Amino acid sequence: MPPRSPGFYGTNVQTATIVFTVPLTIFDTKGLPAVRRERIEAAVVAGGKQAVGSYEAWIAVDPFNGAVVVMITGRFGFERRLQFPLDAEAHEITERVRLTLED
Repeated sequence: MPPRSPGFYGTNVQTATIVFTVPLTIFDTKGLPAVRRERIEAAVVAGGKQAVGSYEAWIAVDPFNGAVVVMITGRFGFERRLQFPLDAEAHEITERVRLTLED
């Protein structure tokens, strides 16, 4: 049997648990053109990155206004809707989602 190295068996080993959470999940998108869908979805998810808790989002195009509508739901009856133009920049969408979740 090899000799014990001092400190190896007597040390307190701490383990780290890494938990990956997704604060905002997009469940569905309706009516978005394929060329804009990925950019809008990414901007919405980025806006919810710093959120505490889990939220769900549904994205659709309002055919009457030509705007994108995002409905965000969460725990304890949290429900918010926001609209932005279909050609909005990604940073504008991200900021609006972030501000909506902070309410």
